[in-house]
Amino acid sequence: MKEYSFSPEQIGNVEDPVGLVLGRAKGKKVRVVKRFIDARHKNDIKLVYRVDDEPYDDKEEEMLALPFIGRKFTGSRPVVVGFGPAGMFAGLVLASYGLNPIIIEKGRKVEDRTTDVERYKKEAILNPSSNIQFGEGGAGTFSDGKLYTGVSSGLKAYIGHKMVYYGASEEILYDSHPHVGTDKLVGVVRGIREEIISLGGEVHFEEEFVGIEKDFGGRLCAVNTDKAVYSTNHLILAAGNSSRKLFSDLKDELGIMSKPFSVGVRIEHLREDIDRAMYGFDTASFRNICAANYKLAVDTTGGGKLYTFCMCPGGEVVPSASVKDTIVTNGMSYSGRDKDNSNAALLIPFDPSLYSDDPLYGMRYQEMLEMKAFEATGKTGLAPSVTYGELLGNTRNASSVRPSYLPGTASCDFREILTSAQIETLIEGIRLMGRKIRGFDSDSAVLTAPETRSSSPVRIPRDRDTLESVMVKGILPSGEGAGYAGGIMSSAIDGIKCANQVAQSMLN
Repeated sequence: MKEYSFSPEQIGNVEDPVGLVLGRAKGKKVRVVKRFIDARHKNDIKLVYRVDDEPYDDKEEEMLALPFIGRKFTGSRPVVVGFGPAGMFAGLVLASYGLNPIIIEKGRKVEDRTTDVERYKKEAILNPSSNIQFGEGGAGTFSDGKLYTGVSSGLKAYIGHKMVYYGASEEILYDSHPHVGTDKLVGVVRGIREEIISLGGEVHFEEEFVGIEKDFGGRLCAVNTDKAVYSTNHLILAAGNSSRKLFSDLKDELGIMSKPFSVGVRIEHLREDIDRAMYGFDTASFRNICAANYKLAVDTTGGGKLYTFCMCPGGEVVPSASVKDTIVTNGMSYSGRDKDNSNAALLIPFDPSLYSDDPLYGMRYQEMLEMKAFEATGKTGLAPSVTYGELLGNTRNASSVRPSYLPGTASCDFREILTSAQIETLIEGIRLMGRKIRGFDSDSAVLTAPETRSSSPVRIPRDRDTLESVMVKGILPSGEGAGYAGGIMSSAIDGIKCANQVAQSMLN
């Protein structure tokens, strides 16, 4: 493994940066395995490429994801509920084995879903079954396809190459913060769906899972939807973290438990200001240098914790409600990451078990915050928004940062939504973050509330080895909604693992 470093001027605007790197490496079989920006010294920023000259066989990654290819299987067709990253890659693996999975998705195809999301942005008209939370591709499709994960797994290469095959940039295979972009994810998601269908799988859109049936031994024997009954002994339950009706309906049957999650707000700065604070220059000057990314965490003197999540360089804050008369925020970027603002979630940990024994207390707490936010702006559909200066109690001045949230924002007192302790954590936490990134605590920084869907408020218990529900044999809870993942990549990995557990149980 060798490293090659370049100044922004050397590589920032060249036509083929990877070709330049490989040319310097002078090898026919070398490949770039990592790219990152070394910004430790603002007067000497370096773009670093790590190059590997070891032989590489992409068949190895396929065998890791599909270890039972060529084997024979018996049993009923497996069903997958949910077509986000976990359900999508579970369905792809099952279809690759010739098991003809039936996939149930309550939302619409990604093409139709895009239309519904744009209508919500422009007209504040929400489709509860087709929005940023629900529909083909899951919430990650409209959270710009961040693939960074702390999970260590050889399956990441298989997932990345499959996305590249269907239109994602090859940069996701080696960038230190891989990102597909919502604009490209639409094609990736559609391509994977079409492959599943070509292999014999079925994808049923606008069909809602409503329950299960069990045999006399307590094992799964059928999956019920609002349109059909599917006889099966294998269900991968990959509903997303906003599947509240499902959590309520199956609370007792699946022994659903509460789990810690986080709530907070979105913060926006000018992209150029973050770029200059992080790198010392505006990345817009260089076609091959992405807008600056950051990740921050601080402990306040009051005992609160504040951290950033889902940072979107050159992105926008988007409306993410799935229930009418509520407000929810999220962030996204397109592949170019070239919008005026950069944003991130500012999150405060919340442990529902400290307040109630009800396993759905966290879910209901989310609902309460989202309804309060809707009411705080006069039930107009506008999102509550203040500048950091206003949060400090200063008089509002014209801000250089224009809120990107659509349908729009309205100024309000955040104390109508968040607790005093949460407000104090935000105030001090942002100030402390300003010590790490110059200008982060600028009075003109814009805060938009609330961010409530960063992770699932529940966990569906499953066996550590078989991944089956501890309550109902034949059901494999999977992905973020079940409490076993935290993003696109980790959800896809979990979906593949669950699919292989199903396949193993069906081996002839």
